[in-house]
Amino acid sequence: MEKQPPHPIEPIQPIEESLWWVIPSKLAGVRKPTPEELPQLKAAGIGAIVSVMDDPANLDAYQQAMLPYLWLPTKGGTAPSREQIQEVQDFVASQNRLGHGVAIHCTSGKRRTGTLLAAYLIYSGMAYEAAMQTILTANPNVELREAQANFLQALAERQSLS
Repeated sequence: MEKQPPHPIEPIQPIEESLWWVIPSKLAGVRKPTPEELPQLKAAGIGAIVSVMDDPANLDAYQQAMLPYLWLPTKGGTAPSREQIQEVQDFVASQNRLGHGVAIHCTSGKRRTGTLLAAYLIYSGMAYEAAMQTILTANPNVELREAQANFLQALAERQSLS
């Protein structure tokens, strides 16, 4: 009798299909890449990574692949801090100046990634509704938690006052 694996293994979507551009050639979201997928990400135009995972799991792989990275640990279901949004703004600007597209990732590339990408757009001057429309057009599977959506609405209100 042949042994079955304890859990059925779900097929993982190829990394190129998991990549979704919010600002073409400049800023994208993606699921957590495996070290073996980093060459495909580079080939797709990604020259730097922002990880919002709350563990440093992939950072060694980015270093070994000589891929500039920024680690902004964010607990699942929560929103980034204003300091983290500013760090992303600065990192993306510096990497884009070098001609690198930047990919932001969490585990699935849907919640924390979507939140940080929307925050980036709002911080750049976009209204909440326009930022969310941009995110959902790029990836209709983004699903923010209530705390994340509330954070983005408050961020947009503060940005419009400044």
